[in-house]
Amino acid sequence: MTPADLLLPLLVVLPLALAMSAFLGALPVRSQVAIALGGLTLTGAGLAATLETLDSELWLGGWAPPLGIAWGFDAPAAALIAMVGLLMALASLTLAAESSHREDRYLWTLWWLLWAALNALLLSRDLFNLYVTLELLALAAVGLVSRSRDDPFHVAALRYLMASLLASLLYLLGVALLYGQTGRLDLALLAEVLEDGPASRLGALAITLGLMIKAAMVPLHGWLPAAHSRALAPVSALLSGAVVAAALMVLWRLWLGPFDALGSLMRETLAGLGAVALVWGGVQAMLQSRLKLVIAWSTLAQSGYALMLPALAGSDAWQGIGAWGALWLLVAHGLAKGGLFLAAGAIAQRQGHDRLAGLTGSAHRQPLAWGVIAIGGLSLVGIPPSGGFVGKWWLLRAALEAELWLLAGVMLTGTLLTAAWLWRIASLALAPAERSTARLEEERHAPGVLPALALTALAWLAGLAALLGAAGLALAPPSLDATRLPWLLPALLLWPLVLFASRSATPAGRASGSPPGLTALLALTAAAHLVTLTAGDLFTFYLGTAWLGLAGWGLIWLGGSPGARRAAAGYLAMMLVAEVSLLLGLTLAWQASPSLAFADLDEAGLPGPALAALGFGLAIKTGAIGVHAWLPLAHPVAPPLASAVLSGLMIKVGLLGGVLLLGDGATAAGDALIAAGLAGALYGAARGLAQAGPKPLLAWSSVSQMGLATALLGLHLLGSPAALPALLGLVAAHALAKAALFIGAGLLMGSGLFARSASGRTLLLGALALPALTLAGLPPSSGLAVKAGMETALNEASLAAWPVALSGMLTSLVMLRLGWLLWRLEPPAQDSATPTWLAASLGALGALAALLPWVWAGVPPAYLAAPGAWLKALLPALVALALGLALLRAAPLHRRLARYRRRAQAISRGRRLKARRAARRWRWGLRRADAWLMPWPAFGVCLGLTALLLGLTGLA
Repeated sequence: MTPADLLLPLLVVLPLALAMSAFLGALPVRSQVAIALGGLTLTGAGLAATLETLDSELWLGGWAPPLGIAWGFDAPAAALIAMVGLLMALASLTLAAESSHREDRYLWTLWWLLWAALNALLLSRDLFNLYVTLELLALAAVGLVSRSRDDPFHVAALRYLMASLLASLLYLLGVALLYGQTGRLDLALLAEVLEDGPASRLGALAITLGLMIKAAMVPLHGWLPAAHSRALAPVSALLSGAVVAAALMVLWRLWLGPFDALGSLMRETLAGLGAVALVWGGVQAMLQSRLKLVIAWSTLAQSGYALMLPALAGSDAWQGIGAWGALWLLVAHGLAKGGLFLAAGAIAQRQGHDRLAGLTGSAHRQPLAWGVIAIGGLSLVGIPPSGGFVGKWWLLRAALEAELWLLAGVMLTGTLLTAAWLWRIASLALAPAERSTARLEEERHAPGVLPALALTALAWLAGLAALLGAAGLALAPPSLDATRLPWLLPALLLWPLVLFASRSATPAGRASGSPPGLTALLALTAAAHLVTLTAGDLFTFYLGTAWLGLAGWGLIWLGGSPGARRAAAGYLAMMLVAEVSLLLGLTLAWQASPSLAFADLDEAGLPGPALAALGFGLAIKTGAIGVHAWLPLAHPVAPPLASAVLSGLMIKVGLLGGVLLLGDGATAAGDALIAAGLAGALYGAARGLAQAGPKPLLAWSSVSQMGLATALLGLHLLGSPAALPALLGLVAAHALAKAALFIGAGLLMGSGLFARSASGRTLLLGALALPALTLAGLPPSSGLAVKAGMETALNEASLAAWPVALSGMLTSLVMLRLGWLLWRLEPPAQDSATPTWLAASLGALGALAALLPWVWAGVPPAYLAAPGAWLKALLPALVALALGLALLRAAPLHRRLARYRRRAQAISRGRRLKARRAARRWRWGLRRADAWLMPWPAFGVCLGLTALLLGLTGLA
């Protein structure tokens, strides 16, 4: 007898004994929980010490199948039993912390019965034993829902009961059909004798329909939202994280085992229904008005991934990457969703409700609870390296390997929908609100928050464990090659400066308008940025960019104004589209090469679809023309120091990715990049001239400069030797110069320095002159070298160089207008002096921007002594100066531009109002559409249609 033969029965016997003691009142609740935790620890340690028993089988009573009942313990069962155990342990601690629940012996009896049923179900390998455990599971779950005060008339519990009974009848009908045909109930024996045919498919259809109802798959989901949202928070955590997962595991066992020989079209239909569930659940989660309802609908959406597994597993069954992805996603979902429900329960207890309209600003009163929701929600979204990310990534690869492109697209869409509902509740919770002085003391006693934090942390640790143990995935150590220095050196100069200046309680923080919390967020951003810049492989690069996108949203949100919140939403939407595109490219690259190191990817050669997906994501990150809409909206409304790193450092990450990834396979895109880049350079500068504020002007200037960088990247792909050095010089020059300009503009707009001293104002403007001249390309700054290198690269590609001169003239005009706007700024009311060291730092940044990029620009300093070099460089600036002086006296043009801006603002407000009205109409229509599915007659119609669809595909 093996240790597993002794320990496996304990997984069921212990909960049953606790249920009996709870019913008889033999033990107090705290003793029951202590015994449960001790039993979990003992069983878990024993099974972990005997990992060789992961493929063991236990015959109950010593009777072998087909007469006896077999239990099986393999890796999928072990993963889910461990997840259920962790969820049960932490949820039990939360439930026992409530004094009102400790006296309810019926609640605890049902609680332990639910645990026993879950463990027995996950161990069972017999169709009828599965039916018995499914029934016990449903009865215990229904009883737990009925114990909630939020369901006083037991409407949700009765609806759950009726749906579960119907599901059980269908399941039992299918068992009878299969048993009558084969005389076997054991899953292994059934797989050996089951033959494909109408009777077998009908039995499989009935069982599948029953399990779909128990797992609440769309459109048979009507019971779940009310049951999960009205139950006690710990009960909701178990229902959503474990009960639904157990039903899905039974479905997997059958379709990857005995039903594997049946028609493949039925499996594809199941995947299609999973895709519908994924989209419909995500949409409905965005529309709910209560926090627990949002989380409940999210369960429906996440379960859609699981229903895709039968179509993705292929012939490998549990050995394939699709099966492991689905399993890991189910485990991570159970842990994260348990944490979400426990945190939602703590919030509802503190607030007295969970209505979203009444939770505005509650993150300031309950930061830990909302932090748990953010951490768990990010795992559901699939932010690396969470367990949710690993599961989705592996499932996505399985879909791409099976060439199910539509299914892969739906998976990526599900990520965006999950992010949408998470953003909605987070934006409400983070909205401005008065802080509570008793916040910390009250939250310390809120039950469920610390167990919820532990569960969500485990969801992330599950992802790390999976990545560390993943076979066929090779990563690389950090890289510090010479190509990265133009990105790294400005970062190492700027991050210490902005971190030191961002402390809101210091004179520098007050002068730069730094809000509380900016320093911590900048520290997170700096870490993610440095990880990205030093990444030696594509996965680490993707991880860094994902976190940069999230941090960028926070930096913009800290602007505080309604415009900043709208811009942050737009920024986040674009960054999520970029992350989805990069994830698709990452997966395709992994298919092409088991090693994701940049050197190995370059040697293997990335396929065209991978390059296209990666290029599109990197273009959004860079703010390239066509996908630049977020940049001029987001950068102006962020705090000045945040704008400095957003424009100076973070948008260059896309360029680094382009240099590292777009090699010979992307040569065909070179001409398109050159054309788009030059058009963006001219368009961005022209739009910058029309701006009325310094920061919007600087943002459009960044669009223009990124256009030049895009064109240089295209020239590099075409093989121009001068293109890459010019690109490296532009990256370094723009990073330092634009950071100095944004910080200086913020100081002039928010400081009282020049209100008292005209000389101080002049000094600060003088410090900004050098970075402005560098961007304009005036000698002897490095901007001259960059433009000379770009002209050389265009000539090497047999292209005209006049767009460079035109861009230089427009940029000079933009810088002249910037100086004029800054000079005309009116003194603000506050009286906070700018520290001398900060003003001196701006001068140092300007000097470095003018000199340091000469190292990389590929143009020797001797070029300055060449005949005509100064005149050629000064000519665009002189033309710009003449035009600027002429424009200063063009009063009618100024008035026309002012009228144009007012008209554009009015049109924008009208469009926003029209969009809000359309969104309200769509929201009402979608909520009504789901309400039509709730009555029992509609449920019956949906069941009939689903049966008909699966039946027709089964006959095909």
